[in-house]
Amino acid sequence: MRPNKVNILGIVYTIDYYDNPAEVDYNKRASLWGQVDYWERRIRIYDNGRPLQDILQTLLHEITHAIDTALYLKLGKENDMEEVVDLLSLALTDVMVRNEWIDLDELMGKDKK
Repeated sequence: MRPNKVNILGIVYTIDYYDNPAEVDYNKRASLWGQVDYWERRIRIYDNGRPLQDILQTLLHEITHAIDTALYLKLGKENDMEEVVDLLSLALTDVMVRNEWIDLDELMGKDKK
């Protein structure tokens, strides 16, 4: 179960998943884990069987970029913005999983015993 839409501050983005990281880049210039396309309001995520927690972190990373852009937060300098956003998304993922706000087994359709 992967979400296919997300509402970020009133803007609905479609979430697309790709098996090839080169397909994630809408310019087809790089292999990426994820990307936000603000023009088309789409978030592209590399999937191809990656662990759900990794996909969630990538999705939160892209959502954090969208929030940063929408609110003009300027979370990091140009050369360290990816690192700042990635650390923040990792922390948010960890908080949600540790506090059982998100159950990875349930999202993957696994039965608990």
